[in-house]
Amino acid sequence: MGLPHLEPRRPFSYKRALRPLLHPLVRVLSAMRVRPDLLTATGCALSLVAAVLFALGHVRAAGAVMLFAGLFDALDGAVARESNRMSRFGAFLDSTIDRLSEAAIFVGVIFWYAASARPYEALLAGAAMTFSLATSYSRARAEGLGIPCEVGLLERAGRVLILSLSSLAGFLTAGLALVAAGALVTTVQRILHVRRLTKGEGTQE
Repeated sequence: MGLPHLEPRRPFSYKRALRPLLHPLVRVLSAMRVRPDLLTATGCALSLVAAVLFALGHVRAAGAVMLFAGLFDALDGAVARESNRMSRFGAFLDSTIDRLSEAAIFVGVIFWYAASARPYEALLAGAAMTFSLATSYSRARAEGLGIPCEVGLLERAGRVLILSLSSLAGFLTAGLALVAAGALVTTVQRILHVRRLTKGEGTQE
């Protein structure tokens, strides 16, 4: 008697976990014919506001605005699916704007630490930014090669949540450390994942 076939477990996703909670709002926005790219642009604008607030040292206010921006990041794709407005350009734009928004947040944090003569915290923020962007790039590059890469400990939504809540609680440095460590681990996980799926390629004569 053979063993039952077990499907591989899907990695945890913050966005998927939030979908049931956001679904009523998604349906309302879809019924109102709100364009997904408008939600993307609004989330980006809020992220830039949060970046400026970080740069000025208003950390708790920045965390609140960043959390609100994250809501729009979760809504744009869901509204696109609900209203059947998905497109390749929309997906490309959303991903590009997400990278710019995330980088702006980190630049604001780095500026604040540098202006406050806190070089080690600025260095930590720089490391968090580097590993976060590497995490996103590794997935994009893998999927550009046709390799699914929804793996890893800490996706973008998780990074936004950690930074937002740690800022609101007054523990931004600890939040940055968590993000840096989680993003580094995720990048390594994705590299190993792609290596495993491509092992043996290019070895034949």
